[in-house]
Amino acid sequence: MTAKNECEGLLDVLLPFGEDRLKKYKEFYPYGAVVRTDGTVELTPTYDGNEHPDSTDVINDLILVHKSLAEEGKIKVSGIAWNATVRDANGKPSDAIIVSLEHLDNYSVIVGEPYTIGLFKKVKFGSIFAMEGRHDIFG
Repeated sequence: MTAKNECEGLLDVLLPFGEDRLKKYKEFYPYGAVVRTDGTVELTPTYDGNEHPDSTDVINDLILVHKSLAEEGKIKVSGIAWNATVRDANGKPSDAIIVSLEHLDNYSVIVGEPYTIGLFKKVKFGSIFAMEGRHDIFG
């Protein structure tokens, strides 16, 4: 299996979870998961004692947890998801689920799925996009 395939497999776990949270609660805190070297997927919770942490703090905590697991040689794929505002093709701001995926084999991609919350708080998802990712975890 290629690095891209393994990242897509983790995306298939992370993206539906965010979609579900948006449909149920209209929001979510950042969350993450990893693929261990044996191929199992594991969620990676963080908690600093704050019941309402800043999303940036949660993302930074997840990066630290994933870096530590990578340094210990325990994972081959890292995935972190959060909510962000992006610009669509027309330059108009849009909310989106963002998923940063990184593989041990020097592959990294950021995937986004725009969404709107409309009438009767119904969530509508747009077209998924991807761009080259950062290399924060394996380095």
